[in-house]
Amino acid sequence: MKPRKAKDVQKVLEKKGFELNTKKNHHQFYCLYIKGEKQAIYTYFSHGKKEYNKFLMNMIKKQLKFNETEKAENFFDCPMTKEQYVEMLSELGVVKKK
Repeated sequence: MKPRKAKDVQKVLEKKGFELNTKKNHHQFYCLYIKGEKQAIYTYFSHGKKEYNKFLMNMIKKQLKFNETEKAENFFDCPMTKEQYVEMLSELGVVKKK
């Protein structure tokens, strides 16, 4: 995964159905919501980080249930839509489509 600015990653998450759920300590937790229902897909950000390096982006990739780096890059570069992401999660058995 290539490094990315934290603000850019957060904007993509919000665009694709993630909501800032809570602020605890020095972290911001983003959870995926599908049709208003909270899912078990989440990631978090440290307040002090301006940019996420390759290591941290790979951690986010795993938290968001991506098995392939290319799919994760497409998610963050925006060719992958929210609907395509939910479909991928459904195929993996991580969420149930309604």
